[in-house]
Amino acid sequence: MSRRSPMPIRAEVFAGLCLAAIFFTAPWPNVQAVFHALLVVGLAAQARSPIATALLACAAGWIVEGTLRAVPRMGGTALADMTVALAARLLLARAPGGRMLAFWGRYAVLAAVHGPLVHLCTWLGNGPHTWGYGWLTALLAVPLWGTLAWRLQRRPFDH
Repeated sequence: MSRRSPMPIRAEVFAGLCLAAIFFTAPWPNVQAVFHALLVVGLAAQARSPIATALLACAAGWIVEGTLRAVPRMGGTALADMTVALAARLLLARAPGGRMLAFWGRYAVLAAVHGPLVHLCTWLGNGPHTWGYGWLTALLAVPLWGTLAWRLQRRPFDH
């Protein structure tokens, strides 16, 4: 396994901006879901350590739960976010390079797993709740946020 370089400063700044965007797009849950998926699936895997990955994903989950009235505040979103972000980190460590279409496929699979996992963990913590279409919007927007995350993951030595 090759050693990866740490998360670039521009990706760290962008991750912080995504956390703010998750908070400020709360009135539009579908837009919020796209920023949430970008941060959890695309950017958190690039953090300097697995703990930093988990903390970044956890922060995204708690912001979503704190801003949406439809999602109970029991920590299910944060648990699902940490699980998916650590899985994305593992996938990135195993296969760091590649073409953009391969990353889109990886992001689509992770986003497809992320949506139902968030609802499952929230249901286990608090019972039935409303779903909405944020998970579908995030899945359909993979070409948009996947390209952005792919470009932020590219290192100068990757070809």
